[in-house]
Amino acid sequence: MSWWQTFRDRLASLRGRPALDALLAHARPDHPLAERVAWAEDLFAWVRRDAPATRLRLLLQVLERQPGARQRVAQTFRSIVRDTEALDLFADTGLPGGMGFMRELLSRLVSDVLPNPPETRDLADIFDRLFPRGRVADWLEQLDAEHAAQILDLFQHGELPEEGGWVSLRTDLEDAMVQLADRICVVGSSREVRARLGKASFRELPFQKLTPAVEALLARRQAGSPLSELAAELNVVRGVADACDRAMEEVIGCLEKTGVSTTLVYDIERLRAQVRRLELLLEAWAAPALEPQRKLAILADLVRQNHARRSVRELCRQNLHLLTRRIVERNAETGEHYVARNGREYAGMLRSAAGGGALTGFTTLVKLLLAKLSLAAFFQGAFFGLNYAVSFVAMQLCGFSLATKQPATTAPALARRMDELPSAPQLEALVDEVVFLIRSQIAAVFGNLALVIPATLLLDLLWKFITGEHIVNEPKSEMILGTVAPWSGCWFFAMFTGVLLWLSSLFAAWMDNWFVLHQLGPALAQHRGWQRWLGPTRTRRLAMWLERNVAGLAGNISLGFLLGMAPTVAVFFGLPLDIRHVTLSTGQVTAAFAMLGGAHFWMLSTVWIVLGILGTGLLNIVVSFSLALFVAIRARNVRGPELRLFYGALFKRLLKSPLSFVLPVGVVQSNNHGSH
Repeated sequence: MSWWQTFRDRLASLRGRPALDALLAHARPDHPLAERVAWAEDLFAWVRRDAPATRLRLLLQVLERQPGARQRVAQTFRSIVRDTEALDLFADTGLPGGMGFMRELLSRLVSDVLPNPPETRDLADIFDRLFPRGRVADWLEQLDAEHAAQILDLFQHGELPEEGGWVSLRTDLEDAMVQLADRICVVGSSREVRARLGKASFRELPFQKLTPAVEALLARRQAGSPLSELAAELNVVRGVADACDRAMEEVIGCLEKTGVSTTLVYDIERLRAQVRRLELLLEAWAAPALEPQRKLAILADLVRQNHARRSVRELCRQNLHLLTRRIVERNAETGEHYVARNGREYAGMLRSAAGGGALTGFTTLVKLLLAKLSLAAFFQGAFFGLNYAVSFVAMQLCGFSLATKQPATTAPALARRMDELPSAPQLEALVDEVVFLIRSQIAAVFGNLALVIPATLLLDLLWKFITGEHIVNEPKSEMILGTVAPWSGCWFFAMFTGVLLWLSSLFAAWMDNWFVLHQLGPALAQHRGWQRWLGPTRTRRLAMWLERNVAGLAGNISLGFLLGMAPTVAVFFGLPLDIRHVTLSTGQVTAAFAMLGGAHFWMLSTVWIVLGILGTGLLNIVVSFSLALFVAIRARNVRGPELRLFYGALFKRLLKSPLSFVLPVGVVQSNNHGSH
């Protein structure tokens, strides 16, 4: 239920709802339809309050003791069904419309705020008003057979001859089946879907066969054939619906490999919901004498689907799930390169991080020199971002690494291994992987810091030799040291920087998805202009290089400008935000100490500065890693019991071999590591 409906219900309860006796007395089948619907809405609201199942039983007991009230209530309910149409209830209610993601999102946001129409002949609108809460479905399914039968009997109690023909639900149900089959055929046969179904003939698509199968079934029934003789036609419809499901799974599998289109994902979700609704209607149509509990279960399913499809949160979750999974898969592939599983890879990580630290020394020099120019805030942020971006891209091209960039890509690599955790060997293998990952991050941080300090000192000496002065003056040095002390807010800014690190990994994977979705690699390889300019061979090589590196380039460039521009944008909005990146901060602190001299380094305040830098590095990693892991777990649907098993095993490993989390010792590698 939306927040607006919750607010309205609570406001109404404060004003006082009518008592049950007053509600039953106001049941009038001869009143205008709008008044009858309002009465039914009040009655259902009374039932939903507090304990719905208990209140429903009380209502049924009161009606048993008051035959007159029971007769009026039954006639009023029948009159509502008689004077309304159920086609949209069966074919539309709870299903995504054909408006596309953005229009559907806007429609749902508006529908949460606008009031319901006061008078309508559409039973779907009345259905929304009677069941505004999704949890109604739970207690409807929990009703026992006796009370379910009493509810259904209420609709037929005291039926008079002049009320004949009040039930048009079966005709509307058949019309809804045909309408759904037509819609499935149109969307399922679209160009975007067919392009991902191999070389299947258009007329052989299962979506094309659905409408003829449904019409053949209904034609046999209208010709007078009993339901018992329609088994063959029913099986044909069910078989075609299953084939449609398999075709949609094939499309989804293709999306995960070749890139995700949000519009197509929305269409697939709409197809799935429509096929599921058609199967539900087919069950109700083929067995009109269903048990009362099963009929209420179908009603509950309609309620649940209705609220799932009206929920803004559910719409975003469904449409972004595959895109998120694609991001996770791409980052998992990238993250595999940042996990050191043995001593040789651990040493390689240290060397790679050391190179990144050396380059960061140059980045620090340029950043401090740019700060001296006293540029306007926007241009200063833009030049800072350009400096970072060029530095990060250079690291990528040289094969170096920046420690805090890695967790956002290594976390999905970890979540990939959470798919199957029940067995002990798999659990141990996952714990091994976490140990490898943590110590790889520690190695990367210390590799960065080990070289950024001497690189910055050497650059400061060179700058002093050329210009006769240090990179920064004394007041600037004091200010830099003050910004990394724990009480300066640097740890909060470090967490904010961790969020930016995570966002850059999302942008990198999104760009990779966009590049693959639009098949830019093959398109660039066959581009006639490029081929005339570079030659066919070089053009193909360039296209292949871009396909391999587009994610890294996008991530590095976006991270650079996020770090450079975020403080400028924050100041524009009056927000006290800044960035604190462990390697960049260490470079600036080194430049400050180079100015102040060695004596200043041995002061007590240096201890707090070191603690501030270490805390900054820890928070950079923890925040970006946690966000990436959370998204990866949600995208892969890892369940709570599996997570608890994993956390318990990880804690045991920490107690058993704490040193293995820092150095490449004490962990027995599982055989399946090499497979990744």
